[in-house]
Amino acid sequence: MKDGRVRWDKMTPPEWMAVTHDEMNRFDATGKIGPYEKQYIRKDGTRWWGLFTGKRLAQNFGVEYVLDISDKKAAEEALRASEERFRNLADNVPQVIWTNDAAGTVNYFNKRWYDYTGLSPEESMGPERQQIIHPEDAPASMQQWQRALAEGKIFSAEYRLRRRDGDYRWFIGRNVPLHDDGRIVSWFGSATDIDDFKKASAALAESEERYRLLVDGARDYAIFLLNPSNNIVYWSAGAERVFGWSAEEAIGQSGELVFIPEDRAIEQEEKEIETALQHGRASDRRWHLRKDGSRIWVDGVMHRLDDEKTGALRGFAKVARDATKQRLAEEELKKAHSELEDRVTERTRELVATNTELHNEMRRRQTLEREILEVTERERSRVGQDLHDGLCQELTATAFLLKSKAKAMAGKVPECAKVLHDAAETVNENAGRARDLARGLHPSELGAGGLLVALRELATRTNERTPCRCQFPRSLRISDETIALNLYRVAQEAANNALKYARASEIVITLQKEDHDLVLAVADDGAGMRSPGKKKTMGIHMMKYRADVCGGKLEIESRRGHGTTVTCRVPMES
Repeated sequence: MKDGRVRWDKMTPPEWMAVTHDEMNRFDATGKIGPYEKQYIRKDGTRWWGLFTGKRLAQNFGVEYVLDISDKKAAEEALRASEERFRNLADNVPQVIWTNDAAGTVNYFNKRWYDYTGLSPEESMGPERQQIIHPEDAPASMQQWQRALAEGKIFSAEYRLRRRDGDYRWFIGRNVPLHDDGRIVSWFGSATDIDDFKKASAALAESEERYRLLVDGARDYAIFLLNPSNNIVYWSAGAERVFGWSAEEAIGQSGELVFIPEDRAIEQEEKEIETALQHGRASDRRWHLRKDGSRIWVDGVMHRLDDEKTGALRGFAKVARDATKQRLAEEELKKAHSELEDRVTERTRELVATNTELHNEMRRRQTLEREILEVTERERSRVGQDLHDGLCQELTATAFLLKSKAKAMAGKVPECAKVLHDAAETVNENAGRARDLARGLHPSELGAGGLLVALRELATRTNERTPCRCQFPRSLRISDETIALNLYRVAQEAANNALKYARASEIVITLQKEDHDLVLAVADDGAGMRSPGKKKTMGIHMMKYRADVCGGKLEIESRRGHGTTVTCRVPMES
């Protein structure tokens, strides 16, 4: 306020003075001012945003209009902050996320997209983007998208996307229209990696089919399942043959369907279920009823079925065979003790033969498992060697060529030379990663220096990311190459899991002899797991599998917040 008037220069913050003077000079030169935006200072010292414009009306007279746009600026800042939060969130989720404008043109991809595809932002907005979808999936996917775009409905499809290394993985993609006052203003899309789920589903379907073929092939055995309410939910072809009811007739009926009236009267089935609930199984050897009213002597067993994860009761499985002839024979054999002894002896002989065959089969299976692991290791070695001799050499040569070109262009086009030099450094880094990958697939130290040298090298590589040390006697020697290789793979898997998930400050690898056993342990002081016995990933299955092949066992001890210790114990001579 000066001479009873408000001065614009007193209301203008210092950082806006230069802009204001420019506009005043423009007013003097052209007779016009603005429109432009700036902040003003209120009487109480707070600030507000204004939109300014003005015009000269006479030689020494002009008018300026000021519109308070503080709310507009606050809304713009809130929108900017909201968009920043969205991008931060989108860049930190495992899904691929993108947005399209109302016409369907893509205008944004999150970080996951670029990491997965290897495309640049320019390529992602161009025709190269369409080449990421598998050629077999692209036509149907594009047709569904065009239909969703035309109808304004949600797009949903499964398709394969090419990863930066050339491999394809299955994704489920969804694109949802976003509305404002009833009209579509944009689209929000996401793609979730379901490749592992697809493979697991296919494996489960194959396993279920094998189970169905196995059960339906056992026509001499009645196999059926009961739910916790004692209603039949599955009825095999063997059950139809033994009892006479078809699957359509039996499913949905009570389990007492096959019990004779005398046993129903004394609630024999309820007693059998109670025994199975308490002890996990119940013997079922008694007379049963067939559809035609005849009776057969059944030799069977009922098993309790629990959910592997929760332990909750899922129902019961019943396996039985028609033993009527055997029953009648037993009744006759009671009259002839000597004949009974002969039959018992014969039965014993059969059991011994079966047991011998079982042991032989177990040995054959162990031999096969060992051969499978050996084939797997040979293939890993071949891939690792090819990776080292092929890709690593090519990357090294490429880096050398790029540096050579950079040196040649340094004096002519420094900018290009720097780009070439940076590219060479990137190629060298990728060559190093490829060598690490090749070394993990084909640990040459294991063949050259034995298990101890390979474990030291593993600790050295692990130490590059998390402090890691080895502890084992120098005099320890392992001559069995199969045991050495499997122990190394267990240590490698456990160390990799600690690096990926544990957030540990230290990893310790130990190998020692206890009595007649070799004991390998990989311990970390990281986050630990809630239920290590229940959470069996593929890596844990493979470690246990390798321990079994060596005649040993794998143990995992972990508590939330107290780290994890993986211990593999195998006999020195297996």
